Amino acid sequence: MNDFNPSQKKTTPDYIRHFLKNPPLLLQNFHYEDKMEFLKIGSIHNYSNDEVVVEENKQVDSAYLVTRGKVGIWKENIQLTSLGEGDFVGEAFLFSPNSRIAKVISEGDSQLLNFKRYETLNFFRKRPEKLFNIFTRNIIEIQQAKITETNNQLMQVKRQLLDKHE
Repeated sequence: MNDFNPSQKKTTPDYIRHFLKNPPLLLQNFHYEDKMEFLKIGSIHNYSNDEVVVEENKQVDSAYLVTRGKVGIWKENIQLTSLGEGDFVGEAFLFSPNSRIAKVISEGDSQLLNFKRYETLNFFRKRPEKLFNIFTRNIIEIQQAKITETNNQLMQVKRQLLDKHE
């Protein structure tokens, strides 16, 4: 069933209603009920302009879904990219016990949904394995898109350097 009943609309936060209608890549191919339940395990956090969301080198134990606004990804005082509504930050949180490789800073007012590793794994333990496989594929697609964007940026920098030397 993909329709809201009237009482559900009053109790369901706007960002959940929005992501149920327009799911981010993270939730592609999830059934309606699975999207709803997954979004409910996240905790909402509001950030103001220039507020640090994640410190670089901090142990990875959670990830974030941007529900409103934008965040910048920074490494050594260089902004690598900006991510906005529907983008997922920290996608390796389920698979890697490593430290964060960059700092995340709010660009203006933003709202992010925080997913803790333990709670997320418990969510998938209670569901068919197929759902976790879909989630894993979505995370791989997110990482692939980020790698492609990074490669494009690297090519632009290399072209600029080559143009300066010619």
